Amino acid sequence: MGTRWIVFDFGGVICVPPSDAASEALAGVVGVTAAELWPAYWPDRIDYDAGTLDAAGFWGGVCARLGRPTPDAARLDVLVAADLAVWMDLNRDTLDLLAELAEPAGDADPVGLALLSNAPIEMARHIEEQDWSRLFRHRVFSADLGLAKPDARIYLHLCERLDARPDQLLFIDDRPENLTAARALGIESLHYTDTPTLRADLVRIGITAATSPRL
Repeated sequence: MGTRWIVFDFGGVICVPPSDAASEALAGVVGVTAAELWPAYWPDRIDYDAGTLDAAGFWGGVCARLGRPTPDAARLDVLVAADLAVWMDLNRDTLDLLAELAEPAGDADPVGLALLSNAPIEMARHIEEQDWSRLFRHRVFSADLGLAKPDARIYLHLCERLDARPDQLLFIDDRPENLTAARALGIESLHYTDTPTLRADLVRIGITAATSPRL
């Protein structure tokens, strides 16, 4: 096996997509419905993730598109906290897999774990405070770099950070455009749909630590 590092995305892989209830909770903080919120939420999100737009600029834009007042400092804190909460519903199956890969049983070959996430600065710092984040030997966040997936430069930075060639990385993400960008650089990539399928894919390419869940 030539893989030295397995690189995980966060959103949609380690956390699950927002549920209807979570979406409505966030929308309620803004004062709209979820159906109204999401179309106003996404246009500037990539800039917020990349750190080229701060929380005030992001939420100011969201509120402007919705016809809501520009949030003051206190209101902004509430919005940022609510936004963090909607993305913190963790996928326990993925966390179990990460623990197994970090400390493989038996004769399985160890492999380094890294996190590559499009995340605004508030989310990046919050993730770093979580116990499970210590499973990763390196954590790379878009907002710290001023770059976001699928920009090729973020993958090249990752290779430098890990002191590894692209062909020594395995990248796991739920978004096809991020996988396409990684593959263009020679990084083997797996499309995440669910954790049982990911386990099977890992075993297929020779990562035996993922063979089966621990009981």
